Amino acid sequence: MDGESLSLTFEKRVKKKVRSYEAPVPLAPLADTHAHLTCFWEKDPAACLARAALVGVRRLTTLWDPLGDKRDLATFRAQLDDWIAGARELLAGAPASAYADLGTDAPAPEEMLDNLRFLAGVHPYGAPEYTDAVHAQVVAALDDPLCSGVGEIGLDYHFDTDDDVAPAPREVQIACMERQLTLALERNLPVELHLRNDPDDDGRTAHADAYDVLRRVGAPAAGCVLHCFGENRPTMERFVELGCYIAYGGAATFSRNEPVREAFAATPLDRILFETDCPYMAPMPLRGIECEPALIAFTASALAADRALRTGEDPAAIQRAAWENASQMFG
Repeated sequence: MDGESLSLTFEKRVKKKVRSYEAPVPLAPLADTHAHLTCFWEKDPAACLARAALVGVRRLTTLWDPLGDKRDLATFRAQLDDWIAGARELLAGAPASAYADLGTDAPAPEEMLDNLRFLAGVHPYGAPEYTDAVHAQVVAALDDPLCSGVGEIGLDYHFDTDDDVAPAPREVQIACMERQLTLALERNLPVELHLRNDPDDDGRTAHADAYDVLRRVGAPAAGCVLHCFGENRPTMERFVELGCYIAYGGAATFSRNEPVREAFAATPLDRILFETDCPYMAPMPLRGIECEPALIAFTASALAADRALRTGEDPAAIQRAAWENASQMFG
């Protein structure tokens, strides 16, 4: 891997031209609380981890789904160890000029690799196949020293027209979510929720059903995260009242998502998190490229600046709050 590949500048092709964008220097250490290291189409996960460390990411949470990832825990863990080792090697060879300057009090870049954890759980797409044997795999994963919670689990009522995939029956999804949520409660572990409605569903049924499940079964005291939040302020407030954290990703920077930015500006500082959900939904101005953890620098900078304009808060305090929340939950 050459030095160029660990640059803090990212490129996007716009028509026939290639435009370059330098990653903003974060105002506090960054935590990517939801990244799919197993899902990159073209990128090398080890290089992605190294670039993330260089731009200021100091904590990262990835996901393992025994159904969706189509690999067992032993295979996943061996890959994760290899990626971490590869990233350490790349960082060891990076020049000092490649590092974002977070100040003398910030954790060293390589500490991100010591703070890399994963969540285990089955996405709602896999709900019809969530057997006792699959449940046992999730339970076993929770004993791994790098596993820090359950996720992503939840409810997805969206009809995927791109892949012609219909959502699983509502009652099947709810049962799958409840079983895994109960496991998180029994183990006193945090959980990350995937909640998605069909675009034509004005009642936002997935969020309404999930709210009812959390009221009935309970929201883990260790932390309950609405990952990749794409709803409005009233929805955010209902879940914050249950003690949930709200994680904002690259989609919150899209021009059409003004209601999401309004929700972010109103979310209590002790409830905010940042994420990438990579390789999906790269933030502006890089929307459309394959996302990676380093791009959280763009998301955090844009959202903190937008919130500061609305509330008068210090952008550094906003970014610091997200870091402290992630460290408390996944430390």
